[in-house]
Amino acid sequence: MRFSRSIKSISITAIILSFTHSSFAETPKTKWYDKVSVKGDVRLRWEDIYKNPGNDNERERFRARLGMSTNISDDIKLIFRFESGIDDPVSSNQTFGDGDYIKDFGIGRAYIDWKVSEKLQIMGGKMKMPWYAAGGNSLLWDNDLNPEGIFGRYKANNMFLNGAYIIMNQGSEKNDTVLYSSQIGRQLNVNNTSSLTLGIGYYDYNNALGGAPFYKAKGNTINAEENYTFNYKLFELFSEFKTEVSNLPMTLYAEIIKNSAIDNNNKAYSAGVKIGSVKKNGDTQFSYTYHDTDKDALIGSYSDSDFAGGNTDSRGHFVRAKYGLKENMALGGVLIVSKYNTSPTDEIKYNRIQIDLEFQF
Repeated sequence: MRFSRSIKSISITAIILSFTHSSFAETPKTKWYDKVSVKGDVRLRWEDIYKNPGNDNERERFRARLGMSTNISDDIKLIFRFESGIDDPVSSNQTFGDGDYIKDFGIGRAYIDWKVSEKLQIMGGKMKMPWYAAGGNSLLWDNDLNPEGIFGRYKANNMFLNGAYIIMNQGSEKNDTVLYSSQIGRQLNVNNTSSLTLGIGYYDYNNALGGAPFYKAKGNTINAEENYTFNYKLFELFSEFKTEVSNLPMTLYAEIIKNSAIDNNNKAYSAGVKIGSVKKNGDTQFSYTYHDTDKDALIGSYSDSDFAGGNTDSRGHFVRAKYGLKENMALGGVLIVSKYNTSPTDEIKYNRIQIDLEFQF
């Protein structure tokens, strides 16, 4: 009898342990927030602008951005980003001191990133800056621009091909302005630490002639009705050389743009060098850039908004420096010495100093 009871006790204990083990061994269900990645940044800026002739402007500004992404499948990612500032397509800065009013905050990005294969990527929606910019330069595109449309990239054998259909102005009529663009380039490996990338690009603003400026004319030629006087069909040549100097990354780049739709005032140039990178405490980075832009070489609405007040028919220099205070915290400074023409005989000197304190998470 005792032996039988012992057998029953052992059997019951084994069943309980087996049930308990199987319960704990079950993989917990994935929550929705486990699939969401969140990151953002805040930048505090002191800025002084000197214009001659004109009025100087000292101000304090901030920029705040909050981004979220999630994989809805193994190869498709959904991305949102909210940004301060909704009135300027090439700036998320907000100025302090506007009567303590609540600042604007809107959708800066909302797009799908589909990795079709190891070679092909497609993005659609209001997306991050998609085009290849040699050295990260801002001659043609301000780095804060988030274009709207469809973009595709194909990469194979150190070559890449980019193509985009970007909606610029859309209305009820059939004369909507869209941008058709393409880039092709190739990276050549010079040695273990050096590479050279060469490429060409083409940007056709369909129906720009006679249309309203996409944001502000920013130096481009407009008629009495304040519409574009010319078309813009831009050819681009770019090169980028990456190497190391004293164990620091160094990048040299050059870019040339020509508006083939017109014969005069149609060229833009940029060249620069960047040394170092900032990722942690004590890291440093320095860069120098030169820009020279004819009046109708490119669309002023989307070129660098800090340089010469964002105006074309301009030329000048950028000097930048950044220092890593902590991981995800950096102090930066920018000096811009530039000038632009408001007419063939009238010139404005436009200098700018910016001191930035940047935080990332």
